[in-house]
Amino acid sequence: MSAWPKRFAAVSFSAAVLATSGLGTAPAYAQSSTGDEPHWLGELVSDCPDLYVLGMQGTTETSPDAPVKVDTGMLSNIMGPLLDQARELGASVDRAYVPYPGSFGGLTPGGTESYVESVTAGEENLSLAAQKVLSQCPSAKLAVVGFSQGAHAASNFLRSVGKGSGVVPARSVAAGALFGAPTRSPGSGLFPGTSQTAPSPVPGTGGEAVKALSAVSFTAPEGGGIGPVADLTSSYGSLSGRVSSWCQGGDLACDAPANAPVVRAVVNVAGQVEVGGDPFVAISTVGRALASTAFKTAVDVVNQDIQAPKNALSAISVQPKKTISQRLAEASDPRATPPTGQEVTAALMKVGLIGINAAVTVVKKVLTPETITAVAAAGLANPAAAFGVLAAKTVSVLPELVPPATSQRLVRQTFQIVQNEVKANQDAFDLVAMTTVRNVAAEHGSYGSVPATASGQAPTRFVASWLAAVAADLDAATTSAGTSTSTAPSSTTTRPSTTAETTTEATSTTPSQTVTFTTSEPAVSTTNVVDSGPAVLDQGGVSAAALN
Repeated sequence: MSAWPKRFAAVSFSAAVLATSGLGTAPAYAQSSTGDEPHWLGELVSDCPDLYVLGMQGTTETSPDAPVKVDTGMLSNIMGPLLDQARELGASVDRAYVPYPGSFGGLTPGGTESYVESVTAGEENLSLAAQKVLSQCPSAKLAVVGFSQGAHAASNFLRSVGKGSGVVPARSVAAGALFGAPTRSPGSGLFPGTSQTAPSPVPGTGGEAVKALSAVSFTAPEGGGIGPVADLTSSYGSLSGRVSSWCQGGDLACDAPANAPVVRAVVNVAGQVEVGGDPFVAISTVGRALASTAFKTAVDVVNQDIQAPKNALSAISVQPKKTISQRLAEASDPRATPPTGQEVTAALMKVGLIGINAAVTVVKKVLTPETITAVAAAGLANPAAAFGVLAAKTVSVLPELVPPATSQRLVRQTFQIVQNEVKANQDAFDLVAMTTVRNVAAEHGSYGSVPATASGQAPTRFVASWLAAVAADLDAATTSAGTSTSTAPSSTTTRPSTTAETTTEATSTTPSQTVTFTTSEPAVSTTNVVDSGPAVLDQGGVSAAALN
């Protein structure tokens, strides 16, 4: 696999597999008759549960008009068992699938939106769904599960929430589970940002049900997600420990070779392509993606890697701070920030000044009085001979433009650049490394069958049990809070009588309490009321107002 044709065949295979297995501007979605919101948002909430699970399906498993309450696709392996187990535990759970294009630029059945546009739409729709559920059920907690392309959108959503920049507060999200996520950081563990192999309980709950889950024995591979570098996630902030990222070895979506940035660059470009049955559309989108990638890369190389003291061609050298393939991988990310006007101007100025200085040198050395005289004399009798005189003089100046020492340095540096590229992409040349993805389609769809616990639970079944346990813990916390609120103890204050003749008992009524006192003064009655105040549920915990 060390030959270049085989290398690019492997790269093309990677892009094709991602397209078939689940690996801008969001497309418009169907709206309600009022035009205020997508119609499907109104179908999400019927009752308010303790836990509401939002699912993001993989490529081809969803569409902008997909039903939100029908269990299909890979995530149905979670939702069905989850509802059954929650009923057995007496916990309150609801679920919905967030619709979005789920497309790969027309390379797969369904929409023609590019992968990038589809992921962007998925993340936006997930944000709308989360806000809708919490606006109608403010005391509910959310869980988010995603597969493949849906895991990409879900990961971006959870990362922003965990870092405090999301559309909903982190305290409203109980858990997250990702399967085959293209955003997985290389070598990341099961719970990114931690060394845990078991989920953390939801803050504010006792966590008894979550702590009783079967132990997980799932080995995470060394590779990383094939998604854009900027989306790779090693931590989920305050949600870390409650977001799991499941990756089966050989699943190229989340276990791409760590040392093959050129593969990531090719996939990034493929993710921007729109085919849609129209070859002209495909060519134009490929052209835009390649042009944008080349432009960003060229600006960075000129500004950061090419050194030319005093803008002299004779002093030029190439000192890469990153490999070209790494720059291509970063520049091909459609979400990458384009070069600023100042950066573009600096690159153009550097190239322009080097060229101008070289031209000035040529003019000074070539267009001397002697050369002009020789050209004029030859040109009167033979114009072709005059041109030959000028060309010979120009060639003689080249060693001054690029001295032998400079040429030798550039040759050595070019050779080193090639070596660095080979080393940076060694996994693309490694036959053993490439054979690990020979069954990528099967591995990508194996999360409902491979064992993840000692008892043989598949990852999807474990997540179903985990979310049911989360719901049970939330229900227990709510019940405990309700009990504390409704059974506030009665408070009795007794003041001893100072006379034997008069004893008065008065009762002051407040919710769920009676206050009794005795006074020794027959004419004046004083009421001493103790108010415990209402119990307040705060993230599953109960805090009571101080006794007055």
